[in-house]
Amino acid sequence: MPKNKLSEYSSTAGDNTDIGGINIAEGMAPSDVNNAMREQMSQLKEFIDGSSGDTITTSKIVATTATILSGADVTGTATFNSAVVLSSSVTGTTASFSGAVTVGGAAVLSSTLDVTNTATMGVVQMADNNLIRPTLLDYCVKGSALGSVGTLATVDLESANFFSATLGSATTFAFTNPCTTGDFSGFVLELTNGGSDTVVWPTAVDFAGGTAPTLTAAGVDLLVFVTRDAGTTYHGMVASADSKTPA
Repeated sequence: MPKNKLSEYSSTAGDNTDIGGINIAEGMAPSDVNNAMREQMSQLKEFIDGSSGDTITTSKIVATTATILSGADVTGTATFNSAVVLSSSVTGTTASFSGAVTVGGAAVLSSTLDVTNTATMGVVQMADNNLIRPTLLDYCVKGSALGSVGTLATVDLESANFFSATLGSATTFAFTNPCTTGDFSGFVLELTNGGSDTVVWPTAVDFAGGTAPTLTAAGVDLLVFVTRDAGTTYHGMVASADSKTPA
């Protein structure tokens, strides 16, 4: 059978007696030496650009900027047929994702990823799915500084869960993008000079006794807002009024 692509080559040297139908057995015509070399170069090029439709099974592939091993080691960016397969790194028993990881533009994982040692990652998009039984260490809550606010100030729970603001003039607050009904969602608002002008809270906010708190005209108040029904009702409370260093 003519050997028209690399996967048809034999690991037994003596069995490779032709290439693309060109005789390379003992006693071959001298003119076939050049023809065989040219045919092999053509097959190599077709394998590299994918036009041969060839397949390969191996424990190691070395690409231009990446090394992929059977032990699940990937360093650098792996590109095959001009498509990015991995744009980050996976190394041995330590999974290191320093940037976004894509596989053919699709989801990286459709099942479970088990990392038994250390996992160092950048942004992990959970897409509203569960993170089960984590042990958190040295964690932070995302903060957003709204700066000096006036007229309208929006607290977007998809951007942070801690907000700071200074009341510059009469302000109406709006709360957006809480979690879905049945899930707890909340945030802390550090408001400076909240009593210096009028503050209008969303109609969905309930305060103790049905009365909005009196805020500090020149100072800092910490307010907490929580909801479990996707923002239909927020329960608001003052965690610390006129928060400052003891005299």
